[in-house]
Amino acid sequence: MSTAPDLSPWRWWVCALLMLATVINYMDRMALNQMAVEIKTALDLTDLRYSWLESAFSLAFALGALATGYVVDRARVWWVYPLVVVGWSLAGILTGFAGSFWALIACRFLLGLFEAGNWPCGIRTTRAVLPPAERSLGNALFQSGTALGAVVTPLMVLAILRRAETFELAETWRVPFRVIGALGLVWVALWFITIPKRMLAGGGGTGPANRNDARFTDVFRDRRFWALVAVVVAVNVTWHGYRTWLPLYLREQRGYSREEMSAFTTVYYLVADVGSWTVGLLTLLLCKRGVPVHTSRLLAFTGCSLLAVCTAAVPFLPDGWGLKAGLLVVAFGALGLFPTYFALSQELSAKHQGKVTGVLGACAHLSLAAVYPVEGLICVMTGSKEWVLGGIGLFPLLALVVMLVLWPPRPEPPVAS
Repeated sequence: MSTAPDLSPWRWWVCALLMLATVINYMDRMALNQMAVEIKTALDLTDLRYSWLESAFSLAFALGALATGYVVDRARVWWVYPLVVVGWSLAGILTGFAGSFWALIACRFLLGLFEAGNWPCGIRTTRAVLPPAERSLGNALFQSGTALGAVVTPLMVLAILRRAETFELAETWRVPFRVIGALGLVWVALWFITIPKRMLAGGGGTGPANRNDARFTDVFRDRRFWALVAVVVAVNVTWHGYRTWLPLYLREQRGYSREEMSAFTTVYYLVADVGSWTVGLLTLLLCKRGVPVHTSRLLAFTGCSLLAVCTAAVPFLPDGWGLKAGLLVVAFGALGLFPTYFALSQELSAKHQGKVTGVLGACAHLSLAAVYPVEGLICVMTGSKEWVLGGIGLFPLLALVVMLVLWPPRPEPPVAS
């Protein structure tokens, strides 16, 4: 039988540490994007070859998600989580020593393999410490680390590059990888010092969501799982498409300087973080006002999907505030989709939560591994990144249709306030 979540206030510190892990995770990942122009120049890369770096990362991420999902259902997440953080931190440090394109691909592969563990471990943890009504907010806190990491990364990379340039270091683009990669070790120490094992002893499952816990294969017979496959692919194609191509788009097509690009992407991800928090809080408030939990989640997902569709206007927006406003609307909606997805994924199985998260993450990143080279080829053939950025925001709306067909709202008791 699953252990009920520990409802002490300490559970929110656990969620805060999950957010910090995700911040570091994204800093390691996004350092490449922030220095894409410098790396393309140093290693003589085309957009297509650059896309292979992202494809290798996503392929490894899919494998890592499956492996970690399996392990975290059998071993204590209290041990598994810090181990994967150490793994991706070392991969980040090694990236700063990569001497060729293929060495860089190998480092990105290792980074993806270990970074994938953040989500099975994190979702397993929030399910263990939070009751259902609080999970959207807890997941919003956890997921907001992606945006906070993305906010911090441009500023940190720029500061490190400037510092490295004052010392006249050769190939200054390598230094941020080494510095950022070392931060994960600090998080590991915090985890072991501040998180008691007892909080993560149970799976946190309660109620009818556990009816399929006997066998993992039963999850695949549940229509809701296939709805979530559509959702996880869609939200990741939109979010990661912008992560990959926006810095290059701003610098190569819109004429932004390195400093201007860093400043705007900082604001972009800050607004995305506000979107994640807003969705989590809105869902909780709707539940407290008597709206059924699933209906509240669907309303939030619908609103964010409509905002993400605004990406179709990007190719037509003029330089200046028109372009910036359009991109910020997309940022708010794109990250706001994730808290709802994570909360929905926690409804399938408590016993197999790690494997569910791992398989869904693998589906998303296998799709990305296939999509990135296509996006790179489109950029090369058209000489523009606007075709890519203009189309990727349509996917969440299509996923919403699948969700309504396979997982429609059903009568359920309101959440007690």
